[in-house]
Amino acid sequence: MAGIILKGVRAAAKVAKNPIADLAAYPILTEEVGYPPSPLATPGTSGSGGGGSTGGLGQIVNKAVGEVLGWKLKAGDTKGFLGALNQSFTLTEVEGHVESKWAPRTYAIQTDLAGGITGAQASVYARGKEALDQSMPLLDGLYTLDPEADTEDVVALKAVVKSQFTELVNELAFLSGPRIARVNQYFSLLLIDANSTAKFPPALGAPPLVVDPDQLGGTLGNLRDVLGLNFTDQDFVNSVGDEQNLSNFRILADYVTSLAQSWINNVPFFGLDAPKPFFGTQLVLLSRQLSVVAESVDEVRFTLDSVFIGPAERQSTKLTYPFVPELKAIFLEDLLSWIHNFAAEEGPRLITDGGKFGVQNTFTPVVRQLLSFIVNLPSSPSVANPLPAGFFAPRVRLSLDDLVDQLQSLITLAAPIKHEITSEPDFGLPFGVEAVVPIFLSDLPQGSTSSSIPVHVRGDGFQAPTTPATVAFVGPGAPTVAGVFFRSDTLLIVRLKTQTFPLPLLNFGTWDVVVTNADGQQVTLKAGFTVGP
Repeated sequence: MAGIILKGVRAAAKVAKNPIADLAAYPILTEEVGYPPSPLATPGTSGSGGGGSTGGLGQIVNKAVGEVLGWKLKAGDTKGFLGALNQSFTLTEVEGHVESKWAPRTYAIQTDLAGGITGAQASVYARGKEALDQSMPLLDGLYTLDPEADTEDVVALKAVVKSQFTELVNELAFLSGPRIARVNQYFSLLLIDANSTAKFPPALGAPPLVVDPDQLGGTLGNLRDVLGLNFTDQDFVNSVGDEQNLSNFRILADYVTSLAQSWINNVPFFGLDAPKPFFGTQLVLLSRQLSVVAESVDEVRFTLDSVFIGPAERQSTKLTYPFVPELKAIFLEDLLSWIHNFAAEEGPRLITDGGKFGVQNTFTPVVRQLLSFIVNLPSSPSVANPLPAGFFAPRVRLSLDDLVDQLQSLITLAAPIKHEITSEPDFGLPFGVEAVVPIFLSDLPQGSTSSSIPVHVRGDGFQAPTTPATVAFVGPGAPTVAGVFFRSDTLLIVRLKTQTFPLPLLNFGTWDVVVTNADGQQVTLKAGFTVGP
């Protein structure tokens, strides 16, 4: 037993050896981490890690503006700044002047890729915003028909309904897509009693959503009962005005239930695991992840600085990949700058300019290659890849592992974005041969010794210049084709081999012309080519 325990202690000591050596050999990190905006990397930049490019008063101003706008500042990004400004302030005209109202946000808005509310989210949010605008005046105007109703209960219930419905619609406008659990919870609070076994959305095989205003549960059902507006169980209606009050509640309930049904119909398009997300919504997630990748590169540089692998040494530290031939040798700082530049500049530009096609055909392949460079870095010293000892310190390995995770997350977000370009329909004339220009030997230059003579074949539907149609002349003594050259979908140039003996250069006669297109279609022009004296 003692031997087993001693063996376990040795194993634990061996595992702990590297961290202890790390602490003994390199400085303990005590720098405060404030996560300023990631500096824009430019080719050749060799700045060291975690600190930003701004400091002092500028850093304080950047932090304050970022907190007010709920947006991560990015130098030169005027489009993103205006988008965040419009999202954070509401302008209203009051008695001839404009008043601004700040709408504080608890999350960072990312608008630098022009992402936003599109697709199914735009559809549901438009319905929700319209329902909210139309129903709030109705809610404020509701009054109790039950003489025994408590006024404080009525005021409280109306305030709760207003708060729940407002938060629900605001959630539908959440950039990067509404949080499904939160939307479901608000619909459940509004429509279903807490002690009910019913769930929102209804499970597969369960009874459908209750839409009858007289049967609703939740906060709306409580408000209905307190106000005495249940037309089935309680009939406190005594006048046309009372009936209008009852109708207003039913209209309010219909707004909520119809919005709930629209949400149920569109919920497959939402969520982080949606198989085919809408591009505008996904852009917000891509923008956030690109910022995380840039921060991860800063962290790698910071940890390298802490183990005495500074900017100058990184520029001369060569990385080789002997076991991955397709990955060519590269300097460490060049690789880090490549990743940072892609995350800060090249990647966003590709997405903005190229759209879905740019993401599928350029953005994703580049990220995969960058990931391959990091994943295949050596994890231990070797003769084939002599790197500074600090490169293998645990803190550096952890920062590189984090960079791998962030690049992989970026690929996961970009992978569902695809755009298939379908070929344009062919509205040209059908494939056919109209004529072959005849040859009269007397028209050729005297003393011609050319090894071939050109012939023009005219028609329609001749295919691609890379795989031109084939041409053959059929019949006794027919000329031999030396080559076919595509000029357009209506013209082929055919060169015929000439003979020096016996004269003349070509046999006299008339032959059929057979043209076979690249796709295998074949047409024959009977007696289509003539050679005369």
